[in-house]
Amino acid sequence: MIDSYHLAIERLTSIDAPVVAAVRGGAGGGGLGLLYAADIVVAADDARFALGYGALGLTADGGNTWFLPPMVGMRRAQELFLLNRRLTAQEALEFGLVSRLAASDAVENEAAALTAKLAAGPTRAYGAVRRMLRQSFETGLSNQLEAEKESIVVASRSDDAQEGIAAFVAKRRPQFRGG
Repeated sequence: MIDSYHLAIERLTSIDAPVVAAVRGGAGGGGLGLLYAADIVVAADDARFALGYGALGLTADGGNTWFLPPMVGMRRAQELFLLNRRLTAQEALEFGLVSRLAASDAVENEAAALTAKLAAGPTRAYGAVRRMLRQSFETGLSNQLEAEKESIVVASRSDDAQEGIAAFVAKRRPQFRGG
């Protein structure tokens, strides 16, 4: 099961589309990998988060040792792993584990609204930015600047960029079509 789950996390992380996750109830252990693969995480204000491996005498899966330290910082990651600390939704927000909180009965609607907003945006540009953000922790500044240059040149030739620039000049909202 772990091999298939890890493959799913890799695929979610590598697709050229923003990923939005919604969390109600509890999120723990390897299941946190789905949060790490997401770009925006909406959590219920009463949600809870925990790694839980230490309490079971286990190590980690779901990308926890790879995603968590850069996301929350090494000291916080160590505390979460070694002390089996559980986080409230507010603490998860403060740690940077989630993007925003919503009332429990509004989580799915909030996530759906964000998904619709992203789908109406310049989706190819979002995909490129998503890739560059993911690689930024592993890439030196010079290489990242080169990737940005190459990406913005490609993006500037897109129909969405032409529409975005025209809308800016005309002081209107752009109508992106994903091209």
